Amino acid sequence: MSRFRSPFWSWRGHGARTVVPALVLLVGALSACSGDGGSPSPEPATTSAAATSTPAGEGTTVAPSAGAGASPTGAAPTWPSGPTSLTRSTSPSPRLVEARAAHNVAGGLSFDRIVLEFTGGLPGYTARYVDDVVRPGEGSPLALTGQARFEIVLHPADAHDDSGQSTLRSPVSGGGLPAVRQIVLAGDFEGYVHLGVGLDDVVGYRVSELTGPDRLIFDFAA
Repeated sequence: MSRFRSPFWSWRGHGARTVVPALVLLVGALSACSGDGGSPSPEPATTSAAATSTPAGEGTTVAPSAGAGASPTGAAPTWPSGPTSLTRSTSPSPRLVEARAAHNVAGGLSFDRIVLEFTGGLPGYTARYVDDVVRPGEGSPLALTGQARFEIVLHPADAHDDSGQSTLRSPVSGGGLPAVRQIVLAGDFEGYVHLGVGLDDVVGYRVSELTGPDRLIFDFAA
């Protein structure tokens, strides 16, 4: 049976701090490999909330329902900012092994990209802006850097192995991003992995899927 794993890192835009109630998946630089970086790879296809799609490369992008962002470089993407979700039944549960982020400018658009990498396939997810990101099993809110709070819930998914050890390969240190200020692993409990994202403001976003390796990608307008 899966059990809760206590997080142990926090990053707030100026380096790493240890021993806070949530594991921060520190925002680090992405490599220029396909699907993770700025411009080397084609953009995934875009799928709106009404499930229409436009082929534009590898993967599928699920767009939420309204919003936009501001961009210091490049044009501001006009992605929606409403909640989005996708249900999957995968057994055994996919395991989260990497969480990383970097600022990207591609196709004239400026955005911060969070990449969640898995082994064993891709989980379902729910993604939305919330008043507070709450630790599962405790009920206490996370203190996140930024004016806006965004919650990602992955299911079925684990961030630990059968012996209860974290499957995350390493927390990576890095600097702040224009939109994404902080990423926290808020909980890993009974097949649900919760992540909290602190953002500079409410901005539009999109969700993409890539394979080889399996990744969920969250792009936030910046």
